[in-house]
Amino acid sequence: MSDQSQDVDGGAESEDDDEEFELEGDMDREQGAAVLRRLADGVESGTVDLGGDEGTVTVPERFEVEVEFEEDDDEQELEVEFEWPTEDGESATEEPESDAEDEGSDEDQGE
Repeated sequence: MSDQSQDVDGGAESEDDDEEFELEGDMDREQGAAVLRRLADGVESGTVDLGGDEGTVTVPERFEVEVEFEEDDDEQELEVEFEWPTEDGESATEEPESDAEDEGSDEDQGE
């Protein structure tokens, strides 16, 4: 990865006190896939390590996912975003909705 260029804006606070971390750099498909796998492993375990002095992000059990593809005349962009509410700077836990009908149908399938 010696030819990889990365700009990292981590922990910097903007005028509205939002914290931001961004990893951006030129890499090949294998390197890009490795970044996504590391991110996916962290999401699955509930903690994403941002690396270095940047710390970690706790990922709640449920969150919103947005995958966006944009195409201009001279550039294409594929962006993946995870979003969830916070309370007092911490991830707000939303209780998953339970559906009594779904629970009953699971029992019927096991018989």
